[in-house]
Amino acid sequence: MMNPRVVPYALGLLFIMAIPYSGAAAESPAPPAPTPVAYELTPEARLADYLRGRFPCGILRVEATDDQIIVELDTGREKGELFLCEVPIFESVTELKPSLELVPLNGRRGRVRLEAPRRRPVGQGFHDRLFSRWVIARKSGASLEAASHARYPDAVKPRADLPEERPISKKGLGGFSAGRSPLSDLDDLGIHSVTVNIVLDGLLRLSPGDGRLPFQFEGRTYFADQGQVAGLDKTMLEAARRHVIVSAIILVNRAAGIADHALAKALPHPDAIEGHFAMPNVNDPEGWQDYAAGLDFLASRYGRADGRYGRIHHWIMHNEVDAGWEWTNAGHKSVLLFMDLYQKSMRTAYYVARQYDAHAKVFISLTHFWNWTPDKHFYLPKEMLDLLLDFSRAEGDFDWAIAQHPYPQSLAKPRVWEDEQVDFTFNTPLITFKNIEVLDAWVRQPRAFYHGRPRVIHLTEQGLNSPDYSERSLQDQAAGMAYAWKKIERLNSIEAFDYHNWVDNRGEGGLRIGLRRFPDDRDDPLGKKPIWQVYQKLETPEEDQACEFAMPILNIHDWRQVCHRGRVGPGP
Repeated sequence: MMNPRVVPYALGLLFIMAIPYSGAAAESPAPPAPTPVAYELTPEARLADYLRGRFPCGILRVEATDDQIIVELDTGREKGELFLCEVPIFESVTELKPSLELVPLNGRRGRVRLEAPRRRPVGQGFHDRLFSRWVIARKSGASLEAASHARYPDAVKPRADLPEERPISKKGLGGFSAGRSPLSDLDDLGIHSVTVNIVLDGLLRLSPGDGRLPFQFEGRTYFADQGQVAGLDKTMLEAARRHVIVSAIILVNRAAGIADHALAKALPHPDAIEGHFAMPNVNDPEGWQDYAAGLDFLASRYGRADGRYGRIHHWIMHNEVDAGWEWTNAGHKSVLLFMDLYQKSMRTAYYVARQYDAHAKVFISLTHFWNWTPDKHFYLPKEMLDLLLDFSRAEGDFDWAIAQHPYPQSLAKPRVWEDEQVDFTFNTPLITFKNIEVLDAWVRQPRAFYHGRPRVIHLTEQGLNSPDYSERSLQDQAAGMAYAWKKIERLNSIEAFDYHNWVDNRGEGGLRIGLRRFPDDRDDPLGKKPIWQVYQKLETPEEDQACEFAMPILNIHDWRQVCHRGRVGPGP
């Protein structure tokens, strides 16, 4: 298990230096200075030095065609024997193994273009080099060392030309499935985006059996549970019929929760010791391949040109990864080592999906914490996003976006306008509905742009609680919805608002954050709460009339009063 201590980014090689001898016997010769001892850097220190380091050479561009990988590189003024080295995604770029594939540059200098077959034979199958980085390396004794940052493919040719689809409006629902009811809410509420939870190990099987659908990945045969597939088909088709944008939330159980022993051994990260779900084991060849195979089955089935089974448009990678100890556990890891795993998971899903859909995005999932957390095991979303930018700058940018959950400061209290642990700086402790403008300002920083444009934001899990079903509680819940909406509707970076929860759920610790009452409510099972009526009228000509009741509750006379009009500053 890695040391969880955070190592400063500036840490480099440390030496014990000789201290000059100053004894009384001047005539005695000074003892020889000891040879400096170089301490081996920790994995974290090596990764930090690599990310922030400067190299004499560079990989300029990597492109994946149907059958080739094309690499453009520049050796700069570097001399000596250089190699182009392939580093599969599950291998470490800071500890280059001599067994990695090497292409000698044979003295070629300056800008060089090289081509390689896209698929490299491995055993009875192959490795698709779409899932590899490319780095310029030089030999240092018997070992290899990087002379450039590594780079993933900048572009991949999709197998079909799927049209780009975006939500017609911002209104959405979280945790959608065709098995939940009533489906008529999608039409009655005017829903245009949903999230769908997919537990990958519930779908994937490693061996044949009754009710298992075979499929191929990298020359190996896998199997999908047909019962799970049938349920997903129904969900995706219900969304497709309504032109609803689907974002799949990809989850992996910890080993203890996976019945298939072979899959349990490989798929989840072996250090995942607590929490609800695990990080996939992306640093292991077998674990990574199982993970990528499951994603490829989903992308190929729900990324068909004919739309036969519906479509997954975007991919939310795991859940609330800043609270990864609970929702994406990888054991005790520093934020840097955790993000190294996580960005590999993101890139795996990205390259899988982009083979089928040139418009697919991958999303990082974050809580409403920002630059503070109440739990020693949790990470800071602000720091995680900065690290994701570092990985993107070092190894090639990709189209990732943000799935944030801007719950109120207290999930139990719907009066979000009274939140106190928020401000309008980039160092705010929390990002809730009250200061959601901070997230909009963050993506509008040029350093955070993707191809010159702000990254997309989806609000994919957030709701407002009614502590009970009293008139006061229900009115506060509905007023919180009106308040939140009047703020986010003005922010163009926010493309979707997927309300959670659709229906009050007994399994949410006593919360009543649904648009409808509990299905087993004694007085009005599944009854529409006032917030349902408000949500229905949003983005219609009746919006202002439906929201007017909230003004005296908020003590305002104009909706412009709830919107932050000033500058979002850097903070102390």
